[in-house]
Amino acid sequence: NTEEGLNQLATNYIAAVGGTDNLKAIDACITRLRLTVADSARVNDTMCKRLGASGVVKLNKQTIQVIVGAKAESIGDAMKKVVARGPVAAASAEATPATAAPVAKPQAVPNAVSVAELVSPITGDVVALDQVPDEAFASKAVGDGVAVKPTDKIVVSPAAGTIVKIFNTNHAFCLETEKGAEIVVHMGIDTVALEGKGFKRLVEEGAQVSAGQPILEMDLDYLNENARSMISPVVCSNIDDFSGLIIKAQGHVVAGQTPLYEIKK
Repeated sequence: NTEEGLNQLATNYIAAVGGTDNLKAIDACITRLRLTVADSARVNDTMCKRLGASGVVKLNKQTIQVIVGAKAESIGDAMKKVVARGPVAAASAEATPATAAPVAKPQAVPNAVSVAELVSPITGDVVALDQVPDEAFASKAVGDGVAVKPTDKIVVSPAAGTIVKIFNTNHAFCLETEKGAEIVVHMGIDTVALEGKGFKRLVEEGAQVSAGQPILEMDLDYLNENARSMISPVVCSNIDDFSGLIIKAQGHVVAGQTPLYEIKK
């Protein structure tokens, strides 16, 4: 997590996506790098995963998303600084760093214990993740869970834990529960483009919160008018550390009250 380590990681990601020749624009959301490239075929998915990405989503020939977790914003900022300093060559196939042995994913067992029970962070209507109009969420590249289309303005914490990240435009946050589950609550789709309009944070990063505690306040009239979609994914981004999750909610849910899903170890 040192600045030097972050710069090296940023440089490696630039090389992995085809170097500065291929990389045209860098943006980030709460868990992913949103990159514009000359040709997405030149992106080395395997190297991205070796650097720690959980997935690479190629939306079209010029647009890719690299799912890197809650440090996406700092990696994106570091990549911009590296690019400003000068060219970075594309990684050759041989240059991919040695990878650690793949970690075995815990298997779901009949008596798996619950490590986190989440309540809905939003009042609204449940939408299955594969129905979310965003490929990175719908494909579960960002994590597993469910989405909610909000009908009320307050967004609460789905569990007790620490708010490890609130994105600078206040449209998304990442909560780490006491047992280490990382929960991403992402209000709407492509809402990062609204640059914070329609969102107000009610707590700061680093806050210890309880389940049901208000985290964000939304101007729903403005957002329903201006956001591409207000369907809001609530996903566990490190679900591979657990044996799986069980969706509890369907239909209408109430923020802070209705059980949403349970994460099993």
